[in-house]
Amino acid sequence: MIPVVRDQAVAACAALNKIGSNGLTELEHALWFFGGIAPQKNPLPPKPTKPPAFSVYKEEPVRDALRALFGTRCAYCESNYPHLAQMEVEHYRPKGGYIDEHGVLKKPGYYWLAASWVNLLPSCIDCNRERKQHHRSRDGKIVKSKSGKANRFPILPGTSYATTPAAVALERPMLLNPCEDQPHLHLQFFADGFLQPALTAEEGAAGRGRSTIDVCGLARDALVGVRREWALRTKGAMEAVLRADRNRRVYPHDPVMAAQLTDAETNLHTFVDGEAPYHAMTAAMMAAFVEVRSLLEPYFTALEAWKANQSVGNRQALLERATAIQQLRRDARFDEQLVNFLLDKAGVSEAPPGKT
Repeated sequence: MIPVVRDQAVAACAALNKIGSNGLTELEHALWFFGGIAPQKNPLPPKPTKPPAFSVYKEEPVRDALRALFGTRCAYCESNYPHLAQMEVEHYRPKGGYIDEHGVLKKPGYYWLAASWVNLLPSCIDCNRERKQHHRSRDGKIVKSKSGKANRFPILPGTSYATTPAAVALERPMLLNPCEDQPHLHLQFFADGFLQPALTAEEGAAGRGRSTIDVCGLARDALVGVRREWALRTKGAMEAVLRADRNRRVYPHDPVMAAQLTDAETNLHTFVDGEAPYHAMTAAMMAAFVEVRSLLEPYFTALEAWKANQSVGNRQALLERATAIQQLRRDARFDEQLVNFLLDKAGVSEAPPGKT
């Protein structure tokens, strides 16, 4: 899940607010039927005797606007929709009813948000529809359990569900919204395809990452597998850059080595840019890669200086650079296995050179 800035989507909002055959918009119909709030219209149409069909959110301008925001990716898991599957337009706050903390379906749901642009997200079937699926933990265990959002919308224990439009601002949802939240503060991705709740103060305060993983099934076995495959390809591209870096250090004035490095960096960009799949994972990988790479040039410069002259000053400078690398190996912000992999491919030994 990545943060996405929601735009005004004028055409989508026009479709969501179109007048129905009863002379009412879907919102007016819902507010009058469920909430007893009559629209300010003159003349006033007859009061509806049945709930609205909740269908305008399926209009093509709405789908077009969601595609403009998210491309062909699910808002929750970032998977591209298969060519035979359509985007499911998902209500962040369920329109028809919600599952409360006791597992009971409560009706009505957030009926006043059924045709609200800010409540709509594109979803894949697996994240949207509740059903039993295989989920994999990082220790290799596979458990078959229910996941998929459907009518689930957990809130912070001890708080209340919003039952009126005004109460929404006071609600404490446990499910992350990519258009309102910063998912990286709650979800930590690894270069083997797995993810876990982030080790941050924000996640520790509420556990929204854990809730989102469980509700949307972000640890589905198949999903972990495709993320792992993309991560392996990304690691390969990173390794190529580090290899080109090493060649460039050996042959600093060789234009062939310079071109090799440029090509490797360009190729890596295709795996981590905003249009690539599983960007939350590759962004986390790229953060580690950038941090590793920033330490390499100073480290190897100090290493070469120490090899040329094993003075006390050169030894101290090398130990300082090596210590920074050792600290990075233990930095909880980054995937430890990935950091060690990158350092190994860069030619950095586990033991700090010059330490006697």
